[in-house]
Amino acid sequence: MKKSLLCLLAAVLLAAGSASLVFAADNLRMASGVVGTMDFSVASGLSAVYQKHAGETLEVLTKRVDASYQELYEGRYELAMQTNVTAFMLYNNIDLRTLEPTGSKEQPPIRLVMMGNKMPAGLLTLKSSGMTKVQDLKGKRATLRFGQFAPQFMVGLNMLAAGLEIGKDITAVQASSIPSGAQLLSEGKVDACFGGATVPAFRELDAGKGVRYLTHTPTPEIEARVRAIYPGAVFIRVEPDPGIVGIPEPLWMMGQHNVVLSATNISDDVVYKFVKTVYQNYQELVPFAPDFKEWVEEPPANTYATAPFHPGAIRFYKEAGLWSAEMDKWNQQLLDKYK
Repeated sequence: MKKSLLCLLAAVLLAAGSASLVFAADNLRMASGVVGTMDFSVASGLSAVYQKHAGETLEVLTKRVDASYQELYEGRYELAMQTNVTAFMLYNNIDLRTLEPTGSKEQPPIRLVMMGNKMPAGLLTLKSSGMTKVQDLKGKRATLRFGQFAPQFMVGLNMLAAGLEIGKDITAVQASSIPSGAQLLSEGKVDACFGGATVPAFRELDAGKGVRYLTHTPTPEIEARVRAIYPGAVFIRVEPDPGIVGIPEPLWMMGQHNVVLSATNISDDVVYKFVKTVYQNYQELVPFAPDFKEWVEEPPANTYATAPFHPGAIRFYKEAGLWSAEMDKWNQQLLDKYK
């Protein structure tokens, strides 16, 4: 991605050196979210399946990526269960706390191991508002400021896709968390709040007042505009489902992939064995978390990747016929960014 695009990204959003150690381990570690999060459930499923079939320990660690990614670079843990947004920001030298480019021109040692399921997220409003599409928020108030980098990043992309400018077309309200945004909406302090379709607080709000997500109207031009800023952006057609709220009819939401990350100093053999073991036993993952149903169906390597793949992962994907000429070209383009 060119420097000008990174500058534009910084405006949309509000505007590490690598270790030389080559690390290999019989017992692996995977960083994840805290206990009770979907990240932790997914990491625990990957761990259980890997340990069963590889005969090695895969310990799940609860670590905040913004505070511990340097540990990944140094080989203190070998894998990380994260989002594609995280991979993008780390690989593009964007500070996870400020969302601003760090100014570094060095290639961070981050590498993708596996793409997972797509996660839709969007802007939720009350059914009584009469709004149906994101553009209806013009002149309204919404939770568009967060202390967390991932929702802040995705909010900026949603506004870009809808052609809305924060501060000019829509009033941004600060929310300390996704659930707190639901409370603000319930109290009438905002007209919409941002979050994923499975947030428990949204279910509670729906039971009391009735909610709906606002739909995007994606076109090839809109998708190209958003992916020029963030190649991992994907528009997801979400169908009504008893398991999620706010979807009264099929609608379009923006989303991103869950991913497994590693680093350049983790040996090819370690990553190869992990990917092969998990991929060959995909069906056993589904009971661990609902997200694994789509994880099984989603290609583990695709052109929504926002950082290059680890050579160990590529070796397996080529053996399994999962690595196309298109993927080879895409991966090389990502590597060439820092040439």
